[in-house]
Amino acid sequence: MTPSPVTGLAGKRRNPVAVWLLAPITLGIYGMVWYYKINREARDMGVESNPGTSLLAITLGVFIIVPPFVSIFKTGERIAASQRAAGIAPTCNPVAGLLLWLFVFGTGTLYYQSEMNKIWDYYGNPQEGSAVQVNSSQPQSLGYQQQAIGYDAQPGYQQAGYQQQAYPQQQQQGYPQQQAYPDQGYPQQQGYQQQQQQQQQQGYPQQGNYPGQ
Repeated sequence: MTPSPVTGLAGKRRNPVAVWLLAPITLGIYGMVWYYKINREARDMGVESNPGTSLLAITLGVFIIVPPFVSIFKTGERIAASQRAAGIAPTCNPVAGLLLWLFVFGTGTLYYQSEMNKIWDYYGNPQEGSAVQVNSSQPQSLGYQQQAIGYDAQPGYQQAGYQQQAYPQQQQQGYPQQQAYPDQGYPQQQGYQQQQQQQQQQGYPQQGNYPGQ
C-alpha cells in the first residue's frame, strides 16, 4: 500500500521520569489523565483509538481482570502505529510495555512516554495541537479510491451502451419504420374523415326535408 499524506495533530513532549513518578504521588490521578491523553494523541495521529474506552478498561475494567492487560497492550500497538504514521521506525514493543508495567514498578508509563517522545522529536517538538503531516495507509482510504475509480468507469460504460443501443438502432430500425407508417396511415385517416364529412353533408339535407314531406 502506498501511504498518502494527511494532517494530524501534534501531542505534548513530556518527561518520562516525571510521568512515572507523578502517577503514584497523585494516587493514580495523573496516571489516568496521562493514559487518556496518550491514547488521544495516537488517535490524532490517525490511529484508530477510543481514549475514553481505554481509560475505562484500566479503571473499572480491573473488576473483570482482563481489560487492563488488553488495553495496556493495545496502547503499545497504537504508539507503534503512530510512529509508523509519522514516518519513523516503529520501535515501541507492546509486550515490553506490558511486562514493565506489571513487574518493574509500573515503568511501562516511562517506556511508553519515551516512545511517544520519539515522534515529537522527529517533528522538531511542535506546539501541542499544531498540525503535522502523517502518512495514512488505512484500507478504508484505499477502498474509497477504488470505489471512486469504479464509479468513473460505470458512467462511461452506460454512456457507450446508451449510444450504441438506443440511438443507432432507433435511427436504423425504428425511425424509418415509424416514418413509413404515418405515410401509410395518414391517407387512410384523411379519407375516413372525408367520408364522414360527405355523409354528414348529405345527411343534413335529407334530415331537413323530413318535415316537408
